[in-house]
Amino acid sequence: MKIAVVAPSCTLSREAAERLEALVAKRGDCELAIHPQCFLSDGHFAGTDDQRLSALIEVMKDPEFGAVWFARGGYGSNRIAEAALKHLPDAARSKLYMGYSDAGFLHAGFHKAGLNVAWGPMPQDLMREGVKWR
Repeated sequence: MKIAVVAPSCTLSREAAERLEALVAKRGDCELAIHPQCFLSDGHFAGTDDQRLSALIEVMKDPEFGAVWFARGGYGSNRIAEAALKHLPDAARSKLYMGYSDAGFLHAGFHKAGLNVAWGPMPQDLMREGVKWR
């Protein structure tokens, strides 16, 4: 499965991205694409509202991705959730969307629109003390 990582809220740290890429390489059971938008910065957000929305819509449209993983939480996805739901691309319906925290704004709208959502860990969680993913 090919998984897209986007940051609809706050910036993903480079260190977390490196840890995630190493973990995925070690496992070898999926392919990961971390969107460059994850590393943008506009205040504490991962880019402007338009940049975050654009990245999200881009991966939602791409039929190559089977899942979209939200990089981290923090206030921000609520600012783009309504716009993300306005014109859902057909390819968006075949994906799984995963995250927690403020990703709940997207999850709620996506679930109501019939998309598949999962409440689960996010890449930035790799930076938490004691977290060990296999």
